[in-house]
Parts: sequence; C-alpha cells; structure tokens
Amino acid sequence: MMRIVFIPIILLLSLTVHAQHNVILKTGEKLKGVVLMIQHDTLHMSVNTNMKYIELKYVSSIFFDEYVAYDGRLLLDENVKTMMSGEYLIEYQMKDRNLVKPPTVSVGSGDKGKVVVEVTVNRSGLVMNAVPGITGSTTSNEYLLTKAKFASQGARFDKSLVAPVEQKGTIIISY
Repeated sequence: MMRIVFIPIILLLSLTVHAQHNVILKTGEKLKGVVLMIQHDTLHMSVNTNMKYIELKYVSSIFFDEYVAYDGRLLLDENVKTMMSGEYLIEYQMKDRNLVKPPTVSVGSGDKGKVVVEVTVNRSGLVMNAVPGITGSTTSNEYLLTKAKFASQGARFDKSLVAPVEQKGTIIISY
C-alpha cells in the first residue's frame, strides 16, 4: 500500500516543476500549477506541490501553457548566408533552411543596386511568392526589381517536412 501512494506523489512532484495550467477563479485570483483531473464537478489541481480541490462553480477559466511552434516568419537574428550565382553575390536568410539552387541572375543593362526580395517557401523548398524591393533595398529601379523577383522565384531551398507549411525569408541580389 505504501508503494502505491509513493508513486503518485513522485509523479505529482515531477509535474509541478513546470506549471502547465493557469486557473482563473471568479474572484479574479489566478492559480498556476497542474490540473490533474476534473471529477464530480471538482477540479483537482497541484499548486506548488500542494493539492487543491476547487468546485467548478468557482472557476472562471482554465488556460493551458502550450509550446507555440515556429510560425514561419523571418526572425531578425537569423544568420545571413551567401553564395554565388555566376558573377553575382546572393545573400539569403531562411530559418533552418539552405539554398540548394541559387536564383539565376542576369541583367541586360548597366544598372546597379541591391534588391531585397521577401520570399515565401513551402516545405518542398519551392518559392511560392516573391516580393522585391522590401526594406534594405538600395534601388527602386523597376527593371532590377522585376529581374530580382523572377530570379528569386526560380530559387530552390532544401526540403523540410518539419518546417511550417509556408516559411518566409529573404534573398538579396546585388547587381
């Protein structure tokens, strides 16, 4: 009998190391802990390793602290990676992804400038959308913006089955 009581206590102590739930009472009091069960209209909750039994009529809300997965937005602290496409320097930022096929860059004029293209990539690594001329671009030349957009659409990133369905990053082409 002593052994059966001992195991749930250890389990209970291990669960309360990280609060997983926030319970808001109708009085406005907020409790952080682990909701173990709701039985017979009573909430069984561990708060700082102490069991609390709260009638549901006094509970306003229960919130679950969940892990929020990466949503695909470009993180500002992501490292800038570089590669060459012919004689043109390509810089790119994409969380946990690498460029496997750089954009094919060509220019039929003597125009110069840097074009930053925001790209949206799917899990297969295909560029689904490209928006040239975002913050960081040094030119507003329509010809270079158009060339950068179509070049970026031809780029390919590595496949990732665990990546978000759509992931954003940038490709920077210096003409």
